[in-house]
Amino acid sequence: MKISCCLGLFLGVLFGLLFGHELTARGDVTYVHEVEADDLFTGRKVLMLTTSYRADGIYMDQKRHYTGSWMRLLFGGVRQDRRTVIISLASQDIREVDWGRDRCRIFALERLKDSAWMHSLEKAREEHLPLMAGRYEVRSPELTIEVEQALETVGTYRCRHVSARLLQDTYDKLRQAHSLTEVQQDLWVSDEVPGMAERAGVQAQLAAILGMEAERLGPLSSLLSYWQGSLQPIAADVAKVHGYPVKSTVHVTAHYVPKEGESKKVSRVINEETSILKEVRPSFEAGLFDVPPHFTTVRVP
Repeated sequence: MKISCCLGLFLGVLFGLLFGHELTARGDVTYVHEVEADDLFTGRKVLMLTTSYRADGIYMDQKRHYTGSWMRLLFGGVRQDRRTVIISLASQDIREVDWGRDRCRIFALERLKDSAWMHSLEKAREEHLPLMAGRYEVRSPELTIEVEQALETVGTYRCRHVSARLLQDTYDKLRQAHSLTEVQQDLWVSDEVPGMAERAGVQAQLAAILGMEAERLGPLSSLLSYWQGSLQPIAADVAKVHGYPVKSTVHVTAHYVPKEGESKKVSRVINEETSILKEVRPSFEAGLFDVPPHFTTVRVP
């Protein structure tokens, strides 16, 4: 299980207002990524992710095209949607813009530090936790990170290849079975991509406000979203990875090993994703933090 589904929703799901005139200012930077993903539940989709950073916040826009066969069948063709998340450090809030419903929900940024509130969003059933704690044993995760020193060119950038693998094991004492989550992330990171210092500065501010390690927002964010607890035990390994992810691939596989052993092991890929940097702009469009005036705005307590 990821460290927080809700935090993943706000920070891992990238979402904007792409109107207005472009205003260039020192320290502003915008990255555009094209992503192809195949998810167990929603099938295949293509995404265009636009993320802008400026001194007082982050703008994340996600346009999704669901091209999987069963989604086509369900909606009578390729379904498209768009969502935006605006993190304002100045007003200390998060705005989630739903373009399909002309609606914006506003959360206090501090809310992401409230574990009880996070659980309420995820509808955790607290009465089951003691039972689960007695039945399941979460074993120490295994993480390996390898960084190749030889450079290879991806697009127009010279990159280092990083291979990271995380294996998490939950043991079911009643069934004497293992449920394994294997996350493999391959990165091609470069120190030549513009705007990295500005991006890191904003991420560090956000991490400080939320009381979390800034590394969780770095190049290995996809893999580390599955890491539970402090990053201190793996800090030295994570520090090996620096630079901007020009290309990233993520494969998440679930394995079930019954008490009969490896011969009866069942594996299933639950998520595959490839992200490629397409464009970098030294700018932040004016008006991005504004919500269209006709949208219904709901402030979530």
